[in-house]
Amino acid sequence: KFVARYIQKRTEVDKYKVKKKVKRILDMRCGNGRHVVFFARQGFDVYGIDISKEAIEVARKWLDREGLKAHLKVGDIEKLPFEDEYFDVIVLLGVLDHISFFKASKAMKEAKRVLAAGGYVYVSLRPTEDSEFGRGEKIGHNTFLLQEGYEKGMVQHYFDLREIKELFCGFKIFDIELWEIKFPQVYTVDKAFLQSSKSAKRYLTPESLDMNLKYSRWYISAEKV
Repeated sequence: KFVARYIQKRTEVDKYKVKKKVKRILDMRCGNGRHVVFFARQGFDVYGIDISKEAIEVARKWLDREGLKAHLKVGDIEKLPFEDEYFDVIVLLGVLDHISFFKASKAMKEAKRVLAAGGYVYVSLRPTEDSEFGRGEKIGHNTFLLQEGYEKGMVQHYFDLREIKELFCGFKIFDIELWEIKFPQVYTVDKAFLQSSKSAKRYLTPESLDMNLKYSRWYISAEKV
């Protein structure tokens, strides 16, 4: 969606309408390479960095299977091994909400450093409006250590608008959306975990169809000024 809106939109199988000239793209904390592969398929000079050697190896194998190329590195997003103003676009999807706000701010400062003037950054964050807010052991402001579910042991930070404004210092936000997926209480807040687990099926009755829980995410596009 972000790419089609602001970078290039596919018009035919192998043709695009270019909206912004982009050469280098960085996926910060690229994981197994889903977004790296996506950008490589579209012909960008794409880079990915992740702290996990195992994830980088999976991404390399995925690229090899598809005959694609990308630059992959094992490293810390709080100290990027790239020169200043090297990239045209940076994406951080499902990344900054799994570390403390202090670390997220350091990562965004690094993103700003390696992003060219006028370059775009695309970020997804969990909001404080999410039904999972408050789950786990509180270890800081809007920050919890998850005690159960498929992300057990991970840090989960939830962002409010004040923190978003602080996080995007030095950027001009040009698109922000708050997406919500609602579901019944019978699933509990950790619906993603239940759906990916054995015997997760739940039979619903008319009485259990109140859509009173929600999974939410901010999607934010900004330009370096």
